[in-house]
Formats: sequence, C-alpha cells, structure tokens
Amino acid sequence: MSYDADDVRARLDAHDHKRILQRCGFGINGQSGPELSGILGPKALGEGDDGDFFVNLETGYVYDHGPTDYEGDVFDVVRDVQGLTFPETLEWIVDELNLDVESNRRHNGQSTGASSPESKRSPNGESEPESVVSHEQARRWHERLMGDTDAAQVARSYLISERGLTTDVLEAARIGLAHSPDDYRATWWIMIPVPHRSGGSPPTLVAVKGFAFHPAAAGWKRNEDGRKIPRNAGSAALYDLVPSDPKDGPVILCEGELDALSALSHGFNAVTGTSGAGTFRDEWAAYLACLAPAQSRGVVVAFDGDEKGREWGPEHAATLHEAGLDVRVASLPDGQDVNDVLVSGGRDALESHLTQAEPFSPTEQAPASEEAMQRAGVEEKEQESVPSYEPFPLRALPGPVRAYVQAASKALPAPPSMVAVPTLSVLSGAIGDAARLQLKRSWTEPATLWTVLVAPSGSTKSPAFSHAVRPVFRRESEARDEHERALSEWNAQEDPDLQDRPVRKRFRTGDATPEAVVKILEENPRGVLLARDELGAWIGSFDRYVNGAADLQFWVEVWQGTQASRDRAGDGNTTVDTPAVPVTGTIQPGTLKEKLDEIHFDTGFAARLIFCKPPTKPKRWTEADVSRGVRDAYERVLSRLYSTARGQTFVLSPDAKAVWIEYFNEANRSLETRPEGPAKAVAAKGITHTARLALILHLCRKASGETNSDKVNAESIEIALQIGKWLTDETLRVYHKMGLDDTAVSPMRRFLQRLPDSFKTADAKEIAEEDDIPESTMYDWFNKLQESGALEKIKRGLYCKT
Repeated sequence: MSYDADDVRARLDAHDHKRILQRCGFGINGQSGPELSGILGPKALGEGDDGDFFVNLETGYVYDHGPTDYEGDVFDVVRDVQGLTFPETLEWIVDELNLDVESNRRHNGQSTGASSPESKRSPNGESEPESVVSHEQARRWHERLMGDTDAAQVARSYLISERGLTTDVLEAARIGLAHSPDDYRATWWIMIPVPHRSGGSPPTLVAVKGFAFHPAAAGWKRNEDGRKIPRNAGSAALYDLVPSDPKDGPVILCEGELDALSALSHGFNAVTGTSGAGTFRDEWAAYLACLAPAQSRGVVVAFDGDEKGREWGPEHAATLHEAGLDVRVASLPDGQDVNDVLVSGGRDALESHLTQAEPFSPTEQAPASEEAMQRAGVEEKEQESVPSYEPFPLRALPGPVRAYVQAASKALPAPPSMVAVPTLSVLSGAIGDAARLQLKRSWTEPATLWTVLVAPSGSTKSPAFSHAVRPVFRRESEARDEHERALSEWNAQEDPDLQDRPVRKRFRTGDATPEAVVKILEENPRGVLLARDELGAWIGSFDRYVNGAADLQFWVEVWQGTQASRDRAGDGNTTVDTPAVPVTGTIQPGTLKEKLDEIHFDTGFAARLIFCKPPTKPKRWTEADVSRGVRDAYERVLSRLYSTARGQTFVLSPDAKAVWIEYFNEANRSLETRPEGPAKAVAAKGITHTARLALILHLCRKASGETNSDKVNAESIEIALQIGKWLTDETLRVYHKMGLDDTAVSPMRRFLQRLPDSFKTADAKEIAEEDDIPESTMYDWFNKLQESGALEKIKRGLYCKT
C-alpha cells in the first residue's frame, strides 16, 4: 500500500494526534488543552524518568526540553519509535486510526488512485488540493506589510536588513503581515503564502507558513524554548522559487521557506518543502527533474547544519538521484542554515559551500548496517573521527584576488580552494624578498609559502593550478623573449663586454635542484616561484643516503629566508643572504604517501608544506569564464606587488599587535596540549604561516587600494587569522585522512611496533620477511633499539620490549 502524505495529514485532527502519540508511548492521559508541557515520552526517543516533552495537539508537534533535544511531528514520532520508513509510517497511521484514505498505486510514476473529495485536478491531470487561503486575504496581508504603519516598517526592515530578503522578492512572493489582536500567542505574524507548483491563473494557495513577529523587539517572537512560534495552514507542499527566467546555477533544495526566499534574493534558484527536513515526496523529485536549471546544472541539497539536516539530506538526495538528477550534498557550518550563511557571509559564502558540495553516490551514502560497523571495528571509528572538509574562507581574500579566484573556480568548475591555495604562493612569489614582517626586533618573517594541492588523476587539479600560476607563466615567457632579444643584440656587438652580458629575469622555475635554484637566486636576488604541476619528483628526490638530508636542510633554510649556501662544481661557492623561493604544485594522494618519508619529518621539511585536498567534483561543461575586467584587476595587484621596492620592513599597528598577541598566546596554549609528533609540528608552523599571510594580505590590500596603512593593521591580521586557521586545519585534516602521522615513524620503529611485547628471533624474522626487511638490517635494528633502551635482550634468541 502507498498513501499520499498530504491526504493522510489533512485527515488528522487534535484527537488523532493525541491517539497516535499515546500509542507511541506518550503519557498524555489526564492532560487537557491544545498545548501540553511536562509530558513523559517513550523510551525509544531517549526519555528518562522525568517528563520533559512539550506537545501541541493541534499541529502534532513535539519537542523534548530534556537532554535529547528531540523535535518532530507525529510522522517523525511514528517513524522513530516504530522503526519504519516514511511510506510504512503512513500505512501504520492509516491502519491504527482506521482512516478512510485511498491508496495510490503508482505505475511509471503516475498515480492510478482516485482523487480525494477535497482535491481537484490541475490542467495536467495532477491532483491539486483546495486553497487554504484566498488570494484576497493574501493580498491584504501583503499590502499591510508594504504599508507605512510602524509594525509594517519594522517587519519589512527586519526581513530586508536582518534576513537578507530583497523588496523585489517580498513583492514577487507576496510576503505578508497578519494582525491578530485576539490571538494569545502573538499579535503580529509574518505570512508566507505557498502556491501550488502546477501553476494556474491564479495559482492555488495550498499552504501558508506563518511566524510570530515582535515589532518592539524587531525580530521573531519566540517560545520559552527559544523557538519561533508557527502559524501554519495546509499540508506539506513544494515551495518552488525557481524564476521563470532561471538564474545561472543549480537548484538549491533548502530546508525552510526563509532559506529559499533569501537564496532567491541573492540570485540562486531555490526550492523547499514546507514541513521540515523529513518530508520530501517522490513526485517533487519528478517535478524538479523537469526544471531546466536542474537538468543542466543539477540540484544541491543544502539542509541545515544540524543533526536532522545531515540525517535527511542524503536520504532526499537519493530520491533526487533516482529521478535522474545530478545531485550534490552541501555541508553547512554547525548550527547554520542557508539564510544564516547568506546573512553572515553573503552570496560568496553560500557559493563556496555549493561549489564544494560532495557529489551524491548511492553506494557511498548508504548507511552501514550495525553488523558491518562491528566488522569494521577500529578502522570505522577512525574514519568517523576524520574532520569534514570546510570551504575555503573566500571573503577573507582582498577584493580583486577574491574575484579572480571565484571566477576561475566557477569556470572550471572546482572548489575555490583549488585555485585559492596555489594563488597564495603566487602572491608570495610576487613579493619575494622585497618585504618582511617584523613581529619584534628579533623576529621577522618573509612572505614565503609552500602550498600543495592533493587530488587524484582526472580531477580538476591541473586546470585549477594552471589558473593560479598563469599570470606568472606569462611573465616568465615575456622575460625569456626579452632576454633572447637582448642577448642577440649583445652577441651582435663586435667586442661584447662579458660584464654587460644580459641576465635573464626569472619569475618561475620548475628545476628544484639546489644548484639550479642558487644560480637563479644569484642573478635574481628578489626570488623566484618554484611551480610544478607534479611535485612528486621534488618531494621524492631527497634520499637519506645520497645527500638527501643535506638537500632538505638547504630547502629548510630557503623556507626560513636565512642565508643559504651551495657549492657548485667548477663555480665555487654561492651564498644567498635572503633566499625567497615560494613553492606551489600538485600531487596525487598515492604519490604523496609513497614519496613522503620519515626523512622529511626528521628534518622539519614536511611541517612546512601546506596541504589542501578538497572534494573532487564531476566535470561538467560551463560557459562561465574569467572576465577581462576581473583578470585585469587581479593583474594590477600582481604588478604592484612585483614592483614593491626591496628592503622594506613592515611592523604591526598597535591594534594589530593586540590581536596578534592574543592569537599567539591562545595558539601556543593549544599547542602545549598536543602530543609530540607531526601534527604538533604542523600546528606550530601554522603560527608562522599566519604571520606570513598577514604580510601578504596587507600588501595585497595596499595594492588594491583597500588600505593605505604603512603598518600591517588589525583588518589584515584578522583576515590572516581566518585563512591561516583554515590552512592549518586543512593540512591537519589531510594528515589525518591519509595517515601521514604513521609515515613519520621510521621503518625501524614501525618494525618494533609490529613485534609482540616479548618475542623470539624466529618470530622477528617472520615479520621481517613479510615486510621485505633484510636479515642484516633486522639485526642492525636490534642493536640500535637496545642502545636506545627500547629493546632488552633477555637471553640468546629472546627479546623483550621495554
């Protein structure tokens, strides 16, 4: 049996809600009135011995004031208490209450059941409910909201200024203001009429969503529990806010009406259901599959960043996927919904979350069974503990840089971080050794950053990297051509002076050998960007037994910006006092695991690498591109950075110094609680990276005209803190996700970890053979482990770990 949710919902009254809740274990006997407090709930919902539930019998809404914070309606209660699917929930309610409801038997997506007496047929044959409010009433509400009374002006101002709606959307959606002086709950109500999706002239208003408004407080009037007070009419409906002339982008499936309205106000295609996260009907998915923007750009499920939103998002994504749509699931920040993101961060912030939404995959999204979870054991728990990917804080970037990164990421399309992270190294390279940040007299920092994009083959990592470094490559090509012309003219002289031989100006190199780097720096003391699409060869070139440690030490000195020296065969020694070689490039996850070894961690080299591993997106054609205006504005910033006079030192303004000291102390307090190891080293270097970012971002802001301060001011420090925290958190996430902490352990220590607490030589030989460790190496390790006190020899052939 399959029942229409709207049909079932329309037949339930307060008496039915009470019967359903009682049969699910709510202790409602002896209570009277439509709103009940202190109700004992069922154990299945986590209720203890004390009744903490609030129940509204008119709407069927329940909320636990106790520790579970459970919230839902009778449909949620039946589903959760009885352990049923939503269709099974409808069937259970119909059977328990003996409702007279026609079942809908569907064939090829079409209902063959008869329409209910309360319904009518729309022109396309679809069952269409009766209006729950007249157009005349909706018009009066709307005119009151748009009027000149004090309450109307406050309500309108709140919706526009605080909730991010535009006047055009208020008028197009006919948002209204109801006045109910006799209602004990509230006098004023913001009203949202919901037209039926089938259209019509005029369209049937199948639902109304209302929320109590408090003009004196200029905001929502709320219950004692802090929740908005609802005033709703009609059953669950799809609120379709996709304009007749759709916006360029996917359709966003929101969790609430204000989310969808604010998304429309900011230029997005948006839809939402009107009855919460758990009620999304199959026919709505079929309807969305017919919308042009959904067909061409897909659907992004952007439910609230809470437990219910994250539970129901993938489930509804599965419904949309079955309808043939390209579906992605966005992860909004904890406790925030679409409206919150737009109000706090604007269009760019939501665009960032949408761009980085994870593609829905049925196999990946299907919840694991309890048996499978038990089989997975510790590995499953470790996987759950990996922090989720957070979008790059785009709004922290200076305007022209942000616009370029955003346009380039849309053109690919790719997560903005794939362009933003290498761009930070590009900006660093444009500054070179021209400027340093002086935190105090004995502590200065250069602009050098080393960034690495980690992504699999076939992703958009190479195109994203290309967008980031393209301006540098162009400068390198122009400098090469200019040098060839100058060299040709020099060679054409009858007796050219060797002292006047043209020197090639360098902006970028792909040769990572120390000999090549010092030669370039000798001729280009300002510095050079090391940019390679694949960094695996560079990272893997340091061998412990063939000058590897010495080469790594050279690179550590370069990162620090302290004097670096190299002896070159036939050329003697070259010393560079202030080397500046920012690095950026890409690497595949498997290559990173293979190439990064304990030597990189022992020398401190690994901790200086900033990793970014954003979610990959399916490749789809898009007409989006970087406009000439956006590109030119970004180019002007780069040109001004390249023109920065060498030898400058920037200090912090008093306000900035206060912000820095607070951050520095807090970051080091947090550092003290971390166990020794690679993650702690990354967190420590994150403090240094933040200081360098403050220098880079302040110079960018000066170059773009956002500030004229000759001191790094508080605004520059604040945005550096945002980006610095993101870079550190993302690097730590990559470490955790890829198990790089384990890579930092030497082979000898990993071998020791595999041995039992006490063992015989024969046992150790078996383990060594499994790991392809030569017997001579094993005995050598035994000697070293005994010398270090990690291993004790009990007698011949018998050892014990200490």
